[in-house]
Amino acid sequence: MTQLDHLCPWCQTEIVWDPEIGPEDTCPHCFNELGEYRSVSLKVKTDGEQLLFDEDDEDLDDEDVDDEDLEDMEDEETFDDYEEGVQLVMDTQEEAPECTSCHNLMLFAGTRTMSPDFVPVVPSKLKQSLLKPSHSSQVYVCPSCFKIDHFIADDDRNAMIELLKEHGKR
Repeated sequence: MTQLDHLCPWCQTEIVWDPEIGPEDTCPHCFNELGEYRSVSLKVKTDGEQLLFDEDDEDLDDEDVDDEDLEDMEDEETFDDYEEGVQLVMDTQEEAPECTSCHNLMLFAGTRTMSPDFVPVVPSKLKQSLLKPSHSSQVYVCPSCFKIDHFIADDDRNAMIELLKEHGKR
């Protein structure tokens, strides 16, 4: 990364700063604050020396962190492999909704049928519920912030549209 690039600690999205404007105060993807707020900075010395924390926190133990763990975290190939895996799955999807949290495209994770204890509301004007008690939803997961979203499955979505269109004609 260049000195003008930064990785958001909240959504793990790369932020490219405009050299004329300067560093961002908030992440343009997830809108969380950037900077020192709620952050711990680590300084690593070479040749296997101990880690030094910027904050004076006695609860943290320097010996809990191995040099191998740090190398794994800094291994860009691992992140590249992850991104390639995400793209591989994304290429098989017909649609990919945008995450409401970080605005990255989401991965289709599966279908979920609503449990029998779901009690649908029956609007008084329709005299029929918008969704069947056993409706299905498609489950999507965000590969960046790992938020999960549910969307009504196509058959149940079409049934709801037809119901509303039918009652809208009256």
